[in-house]
Amino acid sequence: MRFGSLLEELDAITKDYDYGIVPGSAAVFVKDEIMGIGRLDMTLLEGVMIVIELSDKGFMIASCTPLTDDSNTLEAAERIQEFVDKRWFETMEDLLMTASPLFQQRFQATLYNKLQQAQQHQIDHDGSLTSDLTSIHPSSASPTFYSLQSSSPTMSPGFVASSCVSGDPAFPSHDDTSTQRQDFIDELNQWIH
Repeated sequence: MRFGSLLEELDAITKDYDYGIVPGSAAVFVKDEIMGIGRLDMTLLEGVMIVIELSDKGFMIASCTPLTDDSNTLEAAERIQEFVDKRWFETMEDLLMTASPLFQQRFQATLYNKLQQAQQHQIDHDGSLTSDLTSIHPSSASPTFYSLQSSSPTMSPGFVASSCVSGDPAFPSHDDTSTQRQDFIDELNQWIH
């Protein structure tokens, strides 16, 4: 479980996965904190309703029901039936990606989009770092920076920043950049979950 309590985990599940299931279909119908179990149902994009049991062991598909007689829906239900009451999944994502190829596609697309945003953020950040560095008057820049800037104007901003003399307040330290990058990765992880 990602959260400290069963109730928090169940509440998060009903909201966090709408992008890859039928939106609004996740509903909790058992919350037993004394026994440490919860049950909820949700409808997969394949048109199959599944009941999921959550406990300290993980997540398990307790049942599945096709909602239409469509051949694709029936095939999906057959495939999911192989896991009913047989396998505990460590994460909800693992369960949903195993049960639903459409969820897996949406999860991957969402992750890809977030990674693209992270990359664009990094490019924008590096670009602003470059413009900040090039706007500094040469007399205020360290000799190492000035010689690198004048000898190789196409050098990457990350290399220029890491090549600067440390301790110069005009340049961000490596620790500041690492902290910002880690903060962004933490935000990305929070968004995914």
